[in-house]
Amino acid sequence: MKKKHRKRKIWPVVVSVIASVIVLAAAVILVFRTRTIEVEGNSYYGENTITSWIQNDRLSVNTLYILVKYNLTDADLPSGVERMDISLKNPWTVHVQVEEKDMAGYVDYNGAYLYFDREGTAVLRTKKVIEGVPYIEGLAFDPAKVEMGSAMPVEDDSIFGKIVEVSKNLKKYSLSPDRISCTDGEIQIYFGIVEVLLGSGNYEQKLEQVEPILEKLAELYPETAGTLHLENYDSDSGSVRFVPSV
Repeated sequence: MKKKHRKRKIWPVVVSVIASVIVLAAAVILVFRTRTIEVEGNSYYGENTITSWIQNDRLSVNTLYILVKYNLTDADLPSGVERMDISLKNPWTVHVQVEEKDMAGYVDYNGAYLYFDREGTAVLRTKKVIEGVPYIEGLAFDPAKVEMGSAMPVEDDSIFGKIVEVSKNLKKYSLSPDRISCTDGEIQIYFGIVEVLLGSGNYEQKLEQVEPILEKLAELYPETAGTLHLENYDSDSGSVRFVPSV
């Protein structure tokens, strides 16, 4: 009789717990239903691209699911995005703070531009020119083998380290070349009608000399096209060679 009495006391508790769980689950489903996704910090990608990426998951109809997925798991991100921080503005509004990758350069690719990051990974194809990212000429690669999110199919991937180093020091010395070119593993930059050969290393020291040299060339050789040789520049000698075009 005592066992039956205990069972009669337990069952209401069990039923109450189950009912509470059902109500809670229903509340989570109904209250935390995704209605709005706000995107901030994006520049390369349009808001619709980020929103569509998140919504391409049937469970993303729930804001709590989105919160957990992108903050607590190693969720896939668009190839040009470094991270996405998710917060809830309210139970039905998701706020996305986007941190995009730094682009090292871009090349022509199938009627558009292909941007790559510091590791040489193809991260974005667009017809948009992104301000501050250098255009790279002469980078030999097989367009048929390009895969977004994978390394650019070049013969010598050490060229990307050189491009990154040159780009970093161009910014450091406030230099804005018209274009950057890669030939046989070496870097050349162009300022109007003057070509500057940088060779394959010691870029910071070489680029530090460019602005004063260009100013001097404008005095000595006004409106003269030519090549400035800095491949073997040595700060000890300080000598440089400028060869006017014939």
